[in-house]
Amino acid sequence: MSALSQSLNFLHQNTSTVSVVYPNSATTTMVYISDKAKGDGYYGSSDGMHTAMYTATMNFVGTITMQATLASEPIEADWFNVTGTNVSYNVLNDRHTSTVDYCNFTGNFVWVRGYIAIDAGSVDSILYNH
Repeated sequence: MSALSQSLNFLHQNTSTVSVVYPNSATTTMVYISDKAKGDGYYGSSDGMHTAMYTATMNFVGTITMQATLASEPIEADWFNVTGTNVSYNVLNDRHTSTVDYCNFTGNFVWVRGYIAIDAGSVDSILYNH
């Protein structure tokens, strides 16, 4: 990714890393949402091209996706999952190394954010570029 990439920070953690110790003692999946970041539509760009890169540990179990909105001052109901940005791992330790996944997505989104539903392991970062 280019030098202009930014690491998304997660609300209430003020960090780009989120993790849950296994086994997850919570009865439900834990959800982390990042701060919003300016999308291509914020600047009025016409190509709408965005890229996100997810880095997770080999024991990560959960889902990572990007969400976007067309609203300039969004409320929670304005956010939606961006098609083609979902990465899920359902089995603990099904990889031998940390995982790096990326996705390209197009849309004149005003704001974007990362959404992580995590059962175990860690997500080290979501890097984002537009």
